[in-house]
Amino acid sequence: MKFELLHLEEDRIRFLLSGVTAAFANGIRRACMSEVPVLAIDEISLYDNTSVLFDEQIALRLGEVPLKAEELDQFSMPEDCQCGGVGCPGCRVDFMLSAEGPGMVYSKDIVFTDLLVKPAFDKIPIVVLGEGEKLVIEGYATKHVGKEHSKWQAGTLCGYKNLPDISVSQSCDGCGRCVEVCPRAVLEIVDGRAKATNTLECSLCKLCIDACEPGAITLSPVLDSFILSIESCGSIAAKDLVAMASEEIQKRAEDLDAKLAELA
Repeated sequence: MKFELLHLEEDRIRFLLSGVTAAFANGIRRACMSEVPVLAIDEISLYDNTSVLFDEQIALRLGEVPLKAEELDQFSMPEDCQCGGVGCPGCRVDFMLSAEGPGMVYSKDIVFTDLLVKPAFDKIPIVVLGEGEKLVIEGYATKHVGKEHSKWQAGTLCGYKNLPDISVSQSCDGCGRCVEVCPRAVLEIVDGRAKATNTLECSLCKLCIDACEPGAITLSPVLDSFILSIESCGSIAAKDLVAMASEEIQKRAEDLDAKLAELA
């Protein structure tokens, strides 16, 4: 397997994997979305809500606020905690939200008892409070994985595609029709002939093939090479998300190997 980093930001990463199967690439994508644990608001106690939103809508919005923890490993998932999931500082972190109108209530107004835990973004709107309206909530966040509920989904926009292989025949006369129809500027006219200069952006739509003479352009996927694009919800850095997803896949493979060895 070969890894090539194409683009890296705090909340997104793009890389090329060569020498792997589609199942492996899809496994990375699925693990990023459903197998990497993060914190999310789990339950709330709503003491006062005179806003225009129903209690259930407030609860839904709070649950979908991504949370960032500087020391995420210090929290256990409730089912793995020594308290047995009853609730303790090892598997939950409490919060308080108290606001009075007029004004917008933002995610930054959520205050956790653990100062190392906070919303990933400060300006996520929760509700608009009018003159004299109040919102008083307390509750707690727990650590789970995305397959339990979307609010624990660490990866958001996660996808992959085959690396395209584009070739232009010697018969190309440089008319430029393929360049004009390409929606991603993959082709350019170089020295009087069409040339693929931005192959990584190709979506395999094949509009260039339809615009040109039959056989002038060939486009096929490289079956063992995949471009993966992973975007984090903000709870953890994108590069850490991919690393944790890979570790989870390795762990599951080792567990499966051990169980098969017991049956042999």
